[in-house]
Amino acid sequence: MSDKRKAVIEKAERLSKGVERTIRPENYKTDLIRALNYYNINNTDLDKKKWFISYVAKTDKRTAAGLLKIDERHFRHAGILARLVEGGTSLQTTEQNKFDTMSKELIARLDAPAPVKTKSALTVAAPVVNIQERIEALAHLHGAEFDNAIDEFCALKSSEFSAKNYLLSNNVSAPVAKHIASFYTNLIQELTDAVAGKDSQLNEGFRNFNKRQLKALLAFVSGIVAECSQQVVTAKAQKVVTKKAQTPAKLVAKMNYMRVFDDLKLKSVPSTRIVDSTEVWVYNTKTRKIQVYCSEKGSRLTVKNSSIVGFDIKTSTQYTIRNPEAYFKFNLTSKRELGDSIKSITTKASTPNGRVSEDCIILGAF
Repeated sequence: MSDKRKAVIEKAERLSKGVERTIRPENYKTDLIRALNYYNINNTDLDKKKWFISYVAKTDKRTAAGLLKIDERHFRHAGILARLVEGGTSLQTTEQNKFDTMSKELIARLDAPAPVKTKSALTVAAPVVNIQERIEALAHLHGAEFDNAIDEFCALKSSEFSAKNYLLSNNVSAPVAKHIASFYTNLIQELTDAVAGKDSQLNEGFRNFNKRQLKALLAFVSGIVAECSQQVVTAKAQKVVTKKAQTPAKLVAKMNYMRVFDDLKLKSVPSTRIVDSTEVWVYNTKTRKIQVYCSEKGSRLTVKNSSIVGFDIKTSTQYTIRNPEAYFKFNLTSKRELGDSIKSITTKASTPNGRVSEDCIILGAF
């Protein structure tokens, strides 16, 4: 068996249990040593920092956010103990006291005064955290909540966790939401293969799940990714709205689109109509895709640069038109005419990305 396949099996087994390592009270010292070795070998300092911050975030989100700026090397032991506690381990007195002391020391670092500069001292530049590193750190912080929800689902075979509510209530930005979604791409593929039941090794790894439960787990994880993708769109729309009020003409000033397409005698409606609309129809003359953008419930569509933002990825859709000449034979201008025409399309639906280019005709905005 390849090392890669072994890793998949081990991961599946850990998922089915909800934790990586467990410590038995009757074998406490031995299991603790094995757990410490396991996490030190298989996980990075950044993982341990994420675990500790996730543990603190359950009781004090402000302090947890402040801990992001502390270097991950300080979390090496505290992070592992936090992981064990989160997994249901009851630490004995010695480890519990050590964990409490390390927790206080880490939190105390937030209030530590900056070192006094002297003329004779060499100037040392403070470490600069770039935007990408901050996005990754925040993604791991919030991702810990999603990991816990998946662990809960694996243990109880159900969960009331709402990814949408969490993302909205914590104002998770578009880049962070996109990064969170990437965490679960491989897991979704593994679960899809497990549901198919064609891989005996995956079947063994997920043996604690029956077929129905495995499908439910796949739907749950897929739902997390879908809500993260929706948050990318929602957050971009909110960012546009919170800026100083701008006229529709100002918002669409940078939008690139095709005014007239003579081959099919199509003409775009004014792009300013997109702003504050609830439904927009776009036809890409190059890819032959017709795109329908529907706003989220209770909100409106708007424009950022050359993209439509604020659309609902669940109700917005696009189709490839096999014969554009026949499809646009009749003049489609009203919402009803466009809605009726799309019913005849037999190609597979997919989700549009919101971008509008110089190849796109704006068929209508309502």
